[in-house]
Amino acid sequence: MKFITTVLLVLTSLSFSLQDNSKVIGDWNGKIVTPNGDLEIIIHLTENEKALKATMDSPMQNAYGLAFDEVSFKENVLKLKMEAIGGTYEGTLKDGKFTGKWKQSGQILDMNLEKKEKK
Repeated sequence: MKFITTVLLVLTSLSFSLQDNSKVIGDWNGKIVTPNGDLEIIIHLTENEKALKATMDSPMQNAYGLAFDEVSFKENVLKLKMEAIGGTYEGTLKDGKFTGKWKQSGQILDMNLEKKEKK
């Protein structure tokens, strides 16, 4: 009986830890709202062996393919971390859009993302 209970607990925790990455795979357009104006951002989310990967483009800064060091999507919350620039993002997925905050150099700025439509 103890073995069955243990197996059920393990299976239950595995099902809660599994994430539906298909909801977030793709290109996401957004803007970081700064005091000096909006900065266009594109986040590219891909999956490699069930692990999420992400890069960022900032066309106005002529910066493309900046890789995030940490990427997670759990319970509809996307977390990104880019150590090279000391930036993090945390956004909640609701109604097909992420609403969140970009943190960098002590500043906390609004950054919302919408999935780019495929052409």
